[in-house]
Amino acid sequence: MSGRTRPCPHCGAALPEEASFCPHCAQAVRPRKEVAVPARMWRKKVRRALLLAGLVLLTAGGLLLGAALYQAVTPDLYDAYGEVVYSNGSNSYHLYLTFQDNASGPQPEYTVQTEKYVAYERASNLFITHVDSGHNASQMFLQLVDTFYAQLIQPEDSPSPMTCSQPMYQSYDDDAALVTVVNLSGQSSPAELVWTFNMKNGDTICLRQKLYLEQVETLDYCPEDYPMDTIEELQALVDQIAETVSPSAMVYLHLPPVHYQGGLTIRGRGVSLYGSVDEKNMRTAFTGPVVMAPEKKPVSFIQNIDFRGSGSGVGLTVSAESQVENCLFSGWDTGLLVTGDDWCDPVGCWFEDNTVGFCFDSAGDYANYTRFEYNTFRNNGTAVLLKQVPADRTINFIGSRFTGNDMNIDNPCGHPVDIAYATFE
Repeated sequence: MSGRTRPCPHCGAALPEEASFCPHCAQAVRPRKEVAVPARMWRKKVRRALLLAGLVLLTAGGLLLGAALYQAVTPDLYDAYGEVVYSNGSNSYHLYLTFQDNASGPQPEYTVQTEKYVAYERASNLFITHVDSGHNASQMFLQLVDTFYAQLIQPEDSPSPMTCSQPMYQSYDDDAALVTVVNLSGQSSPAELVWTFNMKNGDTICLRQKLYLEQVETLDYCPEDYPMDTIEELQALVDQIAETVSPSAMVYLHLPPVHYQGGLTIRGRGVSLYGSVDEKNMRTAFTGPVVMAPEKKPVSFIQNIDFRGSGSGVGLTVSAESQVENCLFSGWDTGLLVTGDDWCDPVGCWFEDNTVGFCFDSAGDYANYTRFEYNTFRNNGTAVLLKQVPADRTINFIGSRFTGNDMNIDNPCGHPVDIAYATFE
């Protein structure tokens, strides 16, 4: 011990310097140190769990935010057959493809009836409407497009490959947004037509159609093999064909360059008539009315024939889908009358000295080729009379010539026509 003393802080008694207890007042003379109590283990676990949960929530929030940002900046791919609905956020558009000329609905698949050695072309039409209203939305949608193109996918070993034009706007069809023309033959292999749209926002739309070919039987009747020099022989042949030939077969009558004294009636099934010309420039002609009203298709073709009347009647009455090319109609009340519910389009024909040259009076809803081009209407009372016309596609008289008619076009049904490239004298 050192011998030094110090007073008790409680009673003042003298105490050795090293004393920690006062024997006089029984109080401790050294201050106590507080000892930290160890934390319970469950509290540590709770804090650790809360910390981990916070980290998980933070990570999940980051992932969700990242996913949202990824979705916002990643382009979308739309790939479908026939039709697709595309939305850019503010508007939704219905795009669909069809080989019909009117907006009749999508055609994801299309079958072409073909003859083996014949070339064909078919137009694939793109229609675009607002999903909500159903109204034409072509212009609004195309403003969102950066580039577009069409291509055909088919086997490399096809004996006659199909080809297609690039999509384009057709002025004669106000409803279709774009049109692609497919060229094929009866020997082509099945193919897939793909329209691709690269949108300005990076999205891609692939719209597809499958094309199949179905070869049909072709039968040619020529004057060397069958009697057809008189109207009676020709009518008997036509009636025999209607009774014996398959409805799906294509029948072509190759007529001799004679003037048939009287008319011809074709019923039962479609038959095509091809006129001819001899060395004296005499063409096949009918002096009586010809009526084409088959109950069954296929389409009929009438080419290179004169219909010469004597001032009354109808030269050619058509009530089935037909194409009339390079024919003459002269001396009739009505030269060419289209009736029933089908379509017929004259091309390169001559209408002269008729009360009515060409009359459309069909209540159907189907339109085929609407360019009535390079026809001549001369010295008729009324050149063209449009009583009823199927669908609402514009008839274009491009290259046609109107001269000396009392009335060029009488249009009581108000059907849309385009005469911008016709000639009026």
